[in-house]
Amino acid sequence: MRSLALAFDVGGTSVRGAVVGAADVVMAESRMDTRPGPAVLDDIAQMGERLLAGLSPTARAQVTGIGIAFPGLVDSDAGISRKAVNLGLVDTPVAAPVAERLGLPVVVSHDTAAAAGAIWEDAGSPASALVAVLGTGIAAVTYVEGRAVVGGSGQAGELGHLVVDPAGPRCSCGLRGCVEAWAGARAMRQRYAARGGDTGVTGVADLVARTRHDPLAAEVWSEAITALADGFLAVGALLAPGEIILGGGVAEAGGDLLEPLQARMRERAGVTAVPPVRLSALGGRAGLVGAARLALTLTRPGSTGWSA
Repeated sequence: MRSLALAFDVGGTSVRGAVVGAADVVMAESRMDTRPGPAVLDDIAQMGERLLAGLSPTARAQVTGIGIAFPGLVDSDAGISRKAVNLGLVDTPVAAPVAERLGLPVVVSHDTAAAAGAIWEDAGSPASALVAVLGTGIAAVTYVEGRAVVGGSGQAGELGHLVVDPAGPRCSCGLRGCVEAWAGARAMRQRYAARGGDTGVTGVADLVARTRHDPLAAEVWSEAITALADGFLAVGALLAPGEIILGGGVAEAGGDLLEPLQARMRERAGVTAVPPVRLSALGGRAGLVGAARLALTLTRPGSTGWSA
């Protein structure tokens, strides 16, 4: 019997959930705005209940586990969110309440690790690469000799909190001028609105579409491009990745992101070599796909998935 997984990608702007099978086939999908605090866990469970209820009895019996890609500092072994700034959570159990509610084993992963792993595999598992996930939060994973580089805490790559302009806007982490404060999806919308732009902008795609006729939208987008370029060049100066691969919701801007970003990096590179940059075909689905792959691998009998 084939296995299916419930997958959730929890971001600062939205929570996406899906029933995913082999070859990353999405059988059902749902999305809702993110509510900060413990309410987000109730939303995950409710979404899971709805997704499961929509399956046939045969398909429901094939769902073997749940994968949750979660932002911030994540203790995957314990299934706990140690600190999620954008959600206002500290030392909060994630796996236990969801497993208890849905009656399935749960694996929780750092959202960037889940998304970057899927992007990297989908890109052909290059030996040397920086895989960046661009959304409300911004982070990256560096691959050296085909292996992800992690720190002593078990995760590394908070690219979004690399300061590129100390006099820049305040970031959710408390610092000023972080890459995320300039180029995060929420930060761009807030900066656009604060300068007098339309408060009804629905997302990055909407903002990018406005750049064709709205100088303010073009200015906000250009500032984001500059911050990303400076962030990637800083990483490149230290680690010299063979290439940069972009995924996440902001990367769905496609050529409107890729072309000016590559040009800006060349303009500001100095002596730093500029690696080739490409877009992942997974786009904003990377977190869901990564969470599903982890669930299908780690919640099998005898594995380490967290169970209630």
